[in-house]
Amino acid sequence: MNHVLAPLTEPVGLIWLLALMLTVFLVWKDRFRAALAPGAVVLAFWLIGSTPMPARLLASLERPYAHPALDALPEHDAVVMLGGVLGPSANDVLGFNLDSAADRVVTAVEVMRRHKARALVLGGGGSLLARGPVEEGRLVENWLRRWNLVEAPIYRLGACANTRDEAARTAALAREQHWQRLLLVTSAGHMRRAEAIFQKLGLRPTCVACDFEGMAELERKDATSLFPKADGFHLLGLFWHEWAGWWYYRLRGWL
Repeated sequence: MNHVLAPLTEPVGLIWLLALMLTVFLVWKDRFRAALAPGAVVLAFWLIGSTPMPARLLASLERPYAHPALDALPEHDAVVMLGGVLGPSANDVLGFNLDSAADRVVTAVEVMRRHKARALVLGGGGSLLARGPVEEGRLVENWLRRWNLVEAPIYRLGACANTRDEAARTAALAREQHWQRLLLVTSAGHMRRAEAIFQKLGLRPTCVACDFEGMAELERKDATSLFPKADGFHLLGLFWHEWAGWWYYRLRGWL
């Protein structure tokens, strides 16, 4: 199928097309008031799914953490990788599905491969499955050890409820291990909030961001499309999650 028309085969594109047809029909019938609601849907879907607006919003959070100079970094005590990189899946060969933030694992392993830290700390949440509880950090550790990707000691933070929980457990582990210098690895769009939480708890990590989804989208020649695509909704969702999370954490006194 022509790539220009491909978005119309997705739910977002189909809903937009149906709303557009309804709007045109109502205008043709001189029912202008009735056409306002579907017309608003047409406009909103087009702005989100067809324009670079969502990518620019997310990129505004990512840009301060762009261009990490890994080779210039001194050795740190540990690299802390925040979770959200995979979910358990009993039918997959390694027992998990990788999520869109899996760049965090790649980046953390690359930092360790360049000998920029003496230990690796794995964050992440937990899932309650029929076979029992599953910890994200354990799944990641099993993967890294099976492929011999990390030779240094690996520490797990356990099943954390959120980023603040990861930061609090990291602070406790750092005191226990007498660590002073930490590298923090997470998605670029999430880094602003994560860094602020760690600083609130007395940690001053060196940030190594990854997963620059907004900036990567702006680099594409087809960032603008005639028909709305689901990608824009995904990017807007990431931006909204961070914006809402920032203010929620501020209200809780965590920032």
